[in-house]
This record gives sequence, C-alpha cells and structure tokens, in this order.
Amino acid sequence: MRAWLLARKDLRVYFRDRVAVALGFGLPIALCTVFGGAMGAIGGDDTLGRVEIAVQDDDHSEASRKLLSELGAADGLELDLVGPDEKGARERVAAGDVPVALAIGAGFGAALTAGDPLPLTLYRDPGKVIELQIVAGNLIPAFLGALGEDLGQRSIGKVLETLDFPLLGRERAQAILDRSWSSLSDLVQELERAPADGDEAPAAAVAVAAEGEKEDEAFDFASAVAEMLGLTVEDVVGGGEHGAAQRRAQQAQAVAGMAVMMLLFGLVHCGGTLLAEEAEGTLDRLRLAPGGPSSILLGKCLFTWLVGLSQLVILFLYGRAIFDVPVFRSPVALVVLSAAVAAAATGFGILFAVLCRTQKQLEGFSTIVVLTMSALGGSWWPLAFAPDWYRFLGHFTLNAWAMDGFQGIFWYGKGLTEIGLEIGVLAGIAVGAIGLALRLFERRLRVR
Repeated sequence: MRAWLLARKDLRVYFRDRVAVALGFGLPIALCTVFGGAMGAIGGDDTLGRVEIAVQDDDHSEASRKLLSELGAADGLELDLVGPDEKGARERVAAGDVPVALAIGAGFGAALTAGDPLPLTLYRDPGKVIELQIVAGNLIPAFLGALGEDLGQRSIGKVLETLDFPLLGRERAQAILDRSWSSLSDLVQELERAPADGDEAPAAAVAVAAEGEKEDEAFDFASAVAEMLGLTVEDVVGGGEHGAAQRRAQQAQAVAGMAVMMLLFGLVHCGGTLLAEEAEGTLDRLRLAPGGPSSILLGKCLFTWLVGLSQLVILFLYGRAIFDVPVFRSPVALVVLSAAVAAAATGFGILFAVLCRTQKQLEGFSTIVVLTMSALGGSWWPLAFAPDWYRFLGHFTLNAWAMDGFQGIFWYGKGLTEIGLEIGVLAGIAVGAIGLALRLFERRLRVR
C-alpha cells in the first residue's frame, strides 16, 4: 500500500509538468508518424515515391510511342515528356530538375526492326542513388512490355558478351537461351500480376542493389540494368568515376542536412536567453532603456543571426577540409543562402522563445518541432523515396528549402540567380516569424 501511495504521488508530480508529459508522449508519436510516413506506412498503396523521369522522343514512331506508354504505366515512374520548345533531357538532369532522363533518338523504330543497336541514351544524376535504383527496377518491366521478345534476345546477347562467353559456342548458347525466353517472359508477367509481389518489386530491386553495393562496390545495379537493356549511359553531373560521384553527393547531403538541423537547435537555445533574462529580472531593466520592446527583440535577433551564420561558416569549412564538399564553387550564392537560412532559423528560435513561458517549455516543444521538421524536410535522408504527399508536406518546413538550395550549390553548381526561389522563401519565413514574434512580445510585455 505504501508503494502505491508513493507511486501515486510521483504520478501527480509528473503530470503536473505539462512539458515533460508532452515530450515524453508527444515526441515518440511525432517521430513514429514521420518515419512511418516516409516509409509509406501512411497513405494506402503509395509505398515508394514516384521518381520523375524526363523522356525526349525524337523518333515519334509506333515503337517509341509504345515504349512511352509502358513507361507511363510503371508504378514507380512519373513520366515527363520533353516538348520541342522546352529544355532538353540532358539539360534538365544537369540543372537538377529531374534525377534521370531518357532520350529516344531518331531511327529507334527502324533500328528495333532491323536488330541494330538502339539509339537510347539514359542521362542520370549519380548523386540520386535511391532514385536510380527505383528507375532501374521500373525500366525492366516497361522495356519488357514494349520490346517483348526482341528485348530478350538483345539482353541475352549482352549477358553472353559481359560473361565473355567463348565465341565458338556463343551462337548455340544464344539459341538455347532464346528458346527459354518465352517461358521466362511469361513468368515475369505472372509475377507482375500477383498483387503482393508486384507491390514489392521496386523495393526488392532497391534492397538487392544496396546489398550488392555492400558486398562489392564494383557492382552497380542501375548501370547493369541499363547495359542489359542496351542503353547508353551518361552521368551528367558529379564528374569522374560513378561510385566516387555518389560518395561526394552523399557527403554533401550529410553536411548540409546536419548543418540545418543543428542550426535550428542552436538558435532556439540562443533565443531562449530571452527567457533567462526574464527570469533573472534583466528584461525589466532593459525595458527602461530607450527603444522599447522592438529594440530588445531585434537586438536578440541580430545576436542569434550572427551566431547562426558563424556556425554555418565553421561547419562548411570543416566539410570542405574533411569531405571535400565544394563550398567555394559559388561563394556569393553560398553566403547569401547561408544568411537567409540563418535568418529563417533565427525567426523560429525567437518565436519559440516568445511563445514559451519557461526554459523547460522551450526545450520540450522545440525538440519535438525541430526533429519533426528535420525528418520531414530531408535533413536526415533524401526525400526521393518518400511518398508524394510526404514530399509536398516537407516543403512547408524551412529545412526542405535550405536543403534544395545547398544541394543546388554543392552538387549542381548553381549560382545566385538559380537559387533565387529558395532564398526568397527562406527570407519570407524569416520576416514572417520575426514579425509575429515582435507582435506577441509587445503584447506579452503589456500584460506583465
């Protein structure tokens, strides 16, 4: 009985602290929702994000139209046809508009009929590792549906060539494998019709690819699929060897993502010094100085912004020294974007400090919001494999716009004008958050 009385006393004390309750129960729920949503556990059958692929058809034949139809029907692909007056397929990948593009050259239909090499070029961004695996997994059934038996013969020939099969027996091996192709094609179609297997096919392709990379870095699932399908592959951005380019992109993602998330945590803490000054009585003395509440808060904003900008500078210099992140590729753009990101994070930090009444409230609610924003906005992982609704929701956070801007500079070499949208959105967030904080702060001081 005594144990129960003591436990009941502790329960009363615990539930009196609303911040502790909110953090203890709210944070796990929030993070489970975010992680589950990213993995497709919310939103029905949308288990993986649809990867946008730009397709430029210069042939306009019956064969190319059939291929476009099959690509458009693929579950994991979002087809974007390149018009005659639009930016070309290669240029769209180079600008970061799409992770991959397919160019169907003139004469595709004739080459298919004659058995000649197909004029197909796959332009890709090697930094989009997950997207490339999803695309590769969806290209196989799309090409099977469009090219059928002809694809089988071409693929078998590619496999024999890759295996360096003896020339004397290659013709006989081709004939044997051709006879088995019809059965194999029927099996693939049967598996595609099975609901359970069909839903897991893209994910399985990604898993197999990831495991292959762990065991042997020389194996590249996306490149192997492209070679078997007879595609010419060109890595448009990244430069150098494919695997090295992928590592550089992942390092840039990690540096930028952690920079934005830790900046939010740091600037919320800086904004929290306002609460410390209020508790110590310093704020009452500052109110007697000329300038009024707006000067007090704007001074705190300037202090917080300078600290945030310094944090970004130090972290990016570290990333340059350790991971060779190209921070000096567009220095003016990087400085302006960093200033905008620091200003937006400052607005959030100050707004949280004004909304919360105690330091403990600030710590509890800011932790939930910052972690949720970081997961939604792509600071922890690329948003490519998340469902469409998740990616849409992610761009209601400053993290997503900051990540788009930093990746545009570090990976695509964009300049100031090319990331104008990201800078504008972040500046708007900063102005809105600081303006709201000013109004709430003045009202808070009037009721004291």
